[in-house]
Amino acid sequence: MIEKLFMWGFMQNAWAWFHILFGGLGARLFSYFMDDTNALLLLFAVAVLWEVIEFLAGGGKQGMIDVYGTLERWFYDSLGDVIGAVLMAIIVLM
Repeated sequence: MIEKLFMWGFMQNAWAWFHILFGGLGARLFSYFMDDTNALLLLFAVAVLWEVIEFLAGGGKQGMIDVYGTLERWFYDSLGDVIGAVLMAIIVLM
């Protein structure tokens, strides 16, 4: 599992860097309006919601298979996006 997360979620995930960028910028923006804990929770919720919207807008199960090859690979890609955004948010809010 860790190997797949590392390879599919981070190393072969071309969009992960944009999610990481949003994690940092979003956390900083949210922290202007609320305390750091709530900013982190809001950022986590937005990151997960984004992945849900991406799944639905991308054609659901079949659409993700068409893009990623398997649902397992899509899952690790999405998990990498969320983890990257949240980790960067934690770094920015420290």
